[in-house]
Parts: sequence; structure tokens; C-alpha cells
Amino acid sequence: MPNVLITGTNRGIGLGLAKAYAKQPNTNVILGLRDPNSGSMPEIETAQGSKAIKVKIDSGDIPSAKKAMEDLKTQGIDKIDIVIANAAIGDCFGGLHEVDLNSFEEHWRINVLAPLALFQACVPLMPEGSKFIWMSSGASIIDRIPDKLDAGYGITKSSMNYLARYAHFEQPNIITFSLSPGWVQTEMGDRGAKWAGMEKAPLTVEESVSGIIKVINEATKDKYSGLHIRYDGSQSKW
Repeated sequence: MPNVLITGTNRGIGLGLAKAYAKQPNTNVILGLRDPNSGSMPEIETAQGSKAIKVKIDSGDIPSAKKAMEDLKTQGIDKIDIVIANAAIGDCFGGLHEVDLNSFEEHWRINVLAPLALFQACVPLMPEGSKFIWMSSGASIIDRIPDKLDAGYGITKSSMNYLARYAHFEQPNIITFSLSPGWVQTEMGDRGAKWAGMEKAPLTVEESVSGIIKVINEATKDKYSGLHIRYDGSQSKW
């Protein structure tokens, strides 16, 4: 039975991914939540033989990722087949000359340090052929003209791309890549859209999630691994 771990599942893309994987039969969907007992996670429908398992993974509490792996072992889960490092924040808008440094530091801890801690915690439980996905963003692309006042957020996602590229070569038995979900109609995506003078982001959660899962299913060490991939399967710039 495959075990799929997703962080940040109480809303947005994370919730959409959790719902989609839970609809697959005989699948354990592990919901990484800041506080599993808070009631913030909506109930999700599970297919026959599938389970939704809540575990505490708080991006603001770096040791929680390692502790989560120990908790999962006590529940009989001794391997993880897919990890999607999705949890992130995206409030650090403005040009470099005006980015709030305290906000940037918080974004770096949650968007870069926490996924790295998750990777370190999960690798010992990941068998050959397993997949670790670093959720990136179009904001991470260096080869573009800055046009959305997303410098602070974008820098953290550029760091995600570096982690994915490095991990690909360091872990020859694991398929790992950064993945841009598109500009999605989530709280974060719509907030960015308003900064850009738009009413809302152009892509629905369902459209993004469908593409993301297809990319993950198709990924091999020779296809996608070590690259920056978009939800539609195309290769993105660095």
C-alpha cells in the first residue's frame, strides 16, 4: 500500500492534493498539519482500503518533522513512497528595496529550512524509486523581468529549486524535483493576483492538482527528476 505524505493540507493546493490521493483505493494519505487537533483540517472522503492519517508537521517548529517520522512508525508506517513538501507562506511582497527583513526571515525558515528538515527526516524511510517533490513557484524563476513585486517570496522558492537539483544528484535512488503548480486560485494565489491588479488567479485548484498528480505519476529518474517542472509537464526555467 503506498504512503503519500503531504504538508500544508488544511487548505489550498495541499487540501486539493489530499482529497485527490484519498480517492485512490488502498492508499495511506498522511496529512502534515501544524496542529492535528485544532479542527482546521476538513474531513476528506477516502476510497476503499484508504486512510487519512494526521500527523504534526509544523514548519515553524523545525524538529517536528523528525518527530513525525517516529510517530508514524508507531502507527505501523515504516516507509514513505511520495512526499510533497507543499506547506509555505507567501506574504513577502514588494521590491527588494522595501522588503521587510523580519518577514523575509520568516519566509526563509518556513519555505526553505522547514522543507529541508522534512527531506532529512523522510529520506531514511524512502525506498528506491520513491518520490520527493519540492513545491516551487513561477516566482522562483531568475530568468525573467521582475514584474510582480514578489522578490521576497520568489527568493525562497528559488532556494527550493536548488534543494531539488542538489537532492537529485545526492540521492540516486530517489526521484526528486521542484514543481510549479501554476498561478492557482488559493488564498495565497489570489492575494498575489490582487498585487498584480487582477481579480483572481487564472487556474483552479482542481486543474492544478490534476496536472500535479499526472506529473508525479509519470516521473522517473530520467524524466523530471532534478528539473523544475510545471503542473502541465513542461520544463520551467530556473
